[in-house]
Amino acid sequence: MSTKSQQAKGFLRRSGNQPLDIYQFLETQDHVEPFLSITRYNQFRLRGLEIYSYHPYLEHLLRTFSASAPELKHLNIINEHAMTGVNVELPKIFGGRMPKLTSLTLSYLNTNLRDFTFPSLTQFNFAAGGNISVRDLTSFFGRCPSLELIRIRLSYSVQSPTHPPRRRVCLPALKELRLNQSACVTGLLDHLILPKCTEMVLKGQFSGKILDEYGEPAARIHPSSIDHLPVTRGITKAVAMPRSCTLSGPNGNLAFWCFDGTREHFDADFFTSFSPISVLQIKELWIGQESIFGGRSPWKQTAAGVQGAFEVLTKVEDLTIVSCETGPVFATLGATADGGIILPRLQSLTIYVGCGDLDILSLIQCAKARGEHFQPLKKVTVVWERGPGANVMREVESIREFVGELIHGVGETPRLVWTGKLERVHEF
Repeated sequence: MSTKSQQAKGFLRRSGNQPLDIYQFLETQDHVEPFLSITRYNQFRLRGLEIYSYHPYLEHLLRTFSASAPELKHLNIINEHAMTGVNVELPKIFGGRMPKLTSLTLSYLNTNLRDFTFPSLTQFNFAAGGNISVRDLTSFFGRCPSLELIRIRLSYSVQSPTHPPRRRVCLPALKELRLNQSACVTGLLDHLILPKCTEMVLKGQFSGKILDEYGEPAARIHPSSIDHLPVTRGITKAVAMPRSCTLSGPNGNLAFWCFDGTREHFDADFFTSFSPISVLQIKELWIGQESIFGGRSPWKQTAAGVQGAFEVLTKVEDLTIVSCETGPVFATLGATADGGIILPRLQSLTIYVGCGDLDILSLIQCAKARGEHFQPLKKVTVVWERGPGANVMREVESIREFVGELIHGVGETPRLVWTGKLERVHEF
């Protein structure tokens, strides 16, 4: 017995029956036996167990845990798929008897999940590289009524989506759902009723096409599913950045990560492609890249693309521009479309001048046009990454008579305040 094993057993004897949390990184075969002898002997008081491995003996090890784990609350089993390239078969670990389990993470383990029922489970993280049936997932969800968070990452080519069933599975407690592109394509979302979901991140192309530009089935939301998703109703805020979009409203937040090239441009298709989700009621709009200064080129746009987007988003009242070419936006805001005003309800304009440019001439013309012919802007805020020169300040000051309030700032990081806690759209 090694000195480290003796120390561990001495600690376990002194700790009595106190709850036990065990983390084991199985790097070599030598790690298996000490880990097994300690864990199996103290299985009755396990509170947390995390096993991380990239060796094929993980499956054999898991089969040794057949007795129940009555106190286990957190279970993470991670097979490092990037290093092995294979999945590991998940046996009915602990005999499926984990009545207090609240958090479960399974990474690249072959399982249909039908052997498990967790009435107390609130968080489920699942990654798989082999095909798994949508019905296996929904059957599992139906036996976990307390689920509040689900994250699913699939990394295989999914065939045609499964159509919504006559009877969907209701997850009455679910608050947050995150699906990567392949998980979206399965049609899993269309098999669920989520009456309390307020945070949702869906990755993939939502253009209504059958295939995306890479030949993969395009993710979509079936029209019959919309009524079951609170995050798709009452949308009033939007963030548009290259290749992604975030929508928000009083009922929750919805984020899309779009892989096709057309989403790199801000235009009418950027929003209307999310049909049947209505985005025409957006009042607060944020255009740009990251909400930080420096390190990036400004997001290039065309006046035609911006105008097309604004013709769709006619109810915008508050517009913020970050790390985005401002010329096309200002030129559009000072013009009309078909005899009408572009963004007729616009009241507040905020520009963060970091790595994005500030087209002062276009800004002046925009402010004058709206002040003389349209509804004047109530507030214009310009924030510089660093203090501007005197000439720039004088030019910007020239718009003061055309707006209700002109505010200057330096060094402030742009912030977007949401109704919820949605993370960055590109994080899964």
